Amino acid sequence: SSYKDGCVILFGMRVISWNMKGANGKNPSWSYLEEFQADIILLQEVYEFPEDIEDRYAVEYRKAVGRTGKEQHFGTALLVKGEILAEMPLSSELDWVNLELNHFRNNLISYEVQPTGQEPANVISVYSPYWFIDTERLQGIDVSGVKLDDNPNVYLTEILWCALKNAQPKNNERWIVGGDLNSSETFDVKWGARGNKQVMDRMKDLGFFECLKGYQGQLTPTFKHSSGNFEDQIDHLFVTNCLATKLTECKTGDHSRVFDNSLSDHLPIVADFKT
Repeated sequence: SSYKDGCVILFGMRVISWNMKGANGKNPSWSYLEEFQADIILLQEVYEFPEDIEDRYAVEYRKAVGRTGKEQHFGTALLVKGEILAEMPLSSELDWVNLELNHFRNNLISYEVQPTGQEPANVISVYSPYWFIDTERLQGIDVSGVKLDDNPNVYLTEILWCALKNAQPKNNERWIVGGDLNSSETFDVKWGARGNKQVMDRMKDLGFFECLKGYQGQLTPTFKHSSGNFEDQIDHLFVTNCLATKLTECKTGDHSRVFDNSLSDHLPIVADFKT
């Protein structure tokens, strides 16, 4: 497939992950998103889609689960300019983790997809909330080995890690995992060791390359707090080695375009791969 970068037409695959902060079908953020002409799009906090998006993309969308267990007004989505082939069930060797995977199934949109003109890929769009898993559900359960070393609670990031660990992605398999993880290494610096670096280290140990930090060579902020603070990268895009070696660029969307126009409080992550 092809996409525009200035006036040049480039051939390859473009992947975007973006928390759209409750965008409905008429939100101007969709026009900005369409400018990227992405092949695979991972979205979080979406209310609804404009018709032209649904006309040009295969869409899988589910309302995310809230803290009380009820559906949120917004959802998690996976869009593909091509085909969504089959759902990719996530599982673990631990029964209690499987119960949590089922509980959060709408926050982890997991499918095998095939963008037009590309090889198939296993893709997971992730919305990991800032709140931890209800401790009442975990009473009497040994969560050691799953929970982070420096955090007493268990978050969806740890449940996702268990599922990926069980799936055992191989370097020659095309895996794309990304979204709003609500986890930034800067949190450990500001608030003391809470395990956020361990979240990233675990993904690396599974063979995943973090595209934004890896390409930029440093943490790159993606989230602007209501206070105006802009220093945390809570959005991430991970790929296995066969895609990491083909990464040609990874960057965020334009700060002024997104923040000055209140499109979202998150910047999109944009990654380009040669084919």
